[in-house]
Amino acid sequence: MRSLRQVVVTKHDGTLERFSLTKLTNCLATVMRGQAYDPRLASPLSKAVAMHLQEWRDPVPPSTNYLYRCVRCVLQQTGLSDVADELATHRQQRRWRRVRIRVVDPQRPAQEGELWCKARLVETLQNHYGLRYPVARFLAGRIENQVFALDYRVVSGAFLRELMRSEMLAWGLADEPARVGLCPASLSPLAAPPAKEDS
Repeated sequence: MRSLRQVVVTKHDGTLERFSLTKLTNCLATVMRGQAYDPRLASPLSKAVAMHLQEWRDPVPPSTNYLYRCVRCVLQQTGLSDVADELATHRQQRRWRRVRIRVVDPQRPAQEGELWCKARLVETLQNHYGLRYPVARFLAGRIENQVFALDYRVVSGAFLRELMRSEMLAWGLADEPARVGLCPASLSPLAAPPAKEDS
């Protein structure tokens, strides 16, 4: 496959993200494996979607919803409607999980907390640990999956900070929080990123 122009997509929260062929392939492979299909089929299907996105000429980047519709269309046109349906179910379940989880601050028990926001985790990993966006997003995805697996409706900011710290240590990205000059207790995954000082 020839080298492709980098495509940017607009996420649900309005932020922009580079389209990742690897991420789409892994997602499709997971769903196809669950439907007893050879997960290697995910690669050519993902490349077909990527080639279609190369034709996007609108100055406003395509949305993740548009990307999702493209994937479903490719699956249905190749006789994989059951995989398309499973993908829809998987997507709906993730949306439902995100809506039902609240992140609370034990210091403020009267407040009902904030809705789960993966983008805030990514921002925290970038701003406080200095991770590049792709790495921060990968780790945020792992943390999100851990929280989903627990099936909790309420989690604390302190719990999320510990999950972040554990992931950083597990991947060898930090020995101890002191290495990056931060105290974990001061980090809030839901806080707005700190203003950068002018140098």
